[in-house]
Amino acid sequence: MSDFSDLWDIEKQLWTGPAEDYASLMTEDCIMLFPLPAGILKRDEIIRTVQTAPRWDDVEFDRQSARQTGDGTVILAYVGRGLQGSNGYEAFCSSTYVKDDDGWRIALHQQTPA
Repeated sequence: MSDFSDLWDIEKQLWTGPAEDYASLMTEDCIMLFPLPAGILKRDEIIRTVQTAPRWDDVEFDRQSARQTGDGTVILAYVGRGLQGSNGYEAFCSSTYVKDDDGWRIALHQQTPA
């Protein structure tokens, strides 16, 4: 059984990496659910939002859990703690990844503030 470290690396990159990376890390029909005012976002909205929002300086994952639900689908669940300067954010998060010919891509992400 894999520890899915490659998916955890992608997950961290989605929090802290450059906005330009998002398009290549998401499926074409990716959906993300964030607390208001963002709400439910589809791929193009996600990319626009990430391009204009400040990126996290760092993120920590706690209570990590990963479950493979099929040959090409993995669900990650965790508590995420993002840091921007002296500001912090904590949320219960889940992400669903699917594997295609180009590797793993995120299809769904959800955050609930802790």
